[in-house]
Amino acid sequence: MTLFDDRTGHITDEGFAALAGDTLDELSRLELAEHLAFCDLCCAKYAQLTEQGPLEQPSRPLAAPTMTRIRSRGRVILLRRALKVSVAACLALTLWQAGAFDALTGMSSGHTASERRLQIEQKRNLDALEELSEEHDEPAQTLNMKISNAVDQFFAAIHPKGDNNQ
Repeated sequence: MTLFDDRTGHITDEGFAALAGDTLDELSRLELAEHLAFCDLCCAKYAQLTEQGPLEQPSRPLAAPTMTRIRSRGRVILLRRALKVSVAACLALTLWQAGAFDALTGMSSGHTASERRLQIEQKRNLDALEELSEEHDEPAQTLNMKISNAVDQFFAAIHPKGDNNQ
């Protein structure tokens, strides 16, 4: 029995029949399988020989149950992803609120979150005091006036009135 045509190198009809009938030894089957892996012409001919019989029909329709399972699986995947994102967002917000990211971003200059809040409140209070003083139409002091007042206070502290030690 000749498995290959000497002229073309392809599998003979006798070789295809032996392969389909499963009457070959191990070495011959390996040779034919190797040839089928690399020869498109023989592979196409072998495919035609194997699909000559009618295709079997399933006992029940499979399209509807398959699509239902695909949709169900898609919902489960979407729900899991949404849950993961929600947990990650909650964790990130909790850590952010606690100030855990301040050290990473360089915002923390040795201050805790409560100290920063206190500084913000103090700045707000100072801003509010400035607004109140502006509302009372007090004349704005220039730098020279502030320096003069500071010098007067200094001399008043050194030489109280009523001290006649000059």
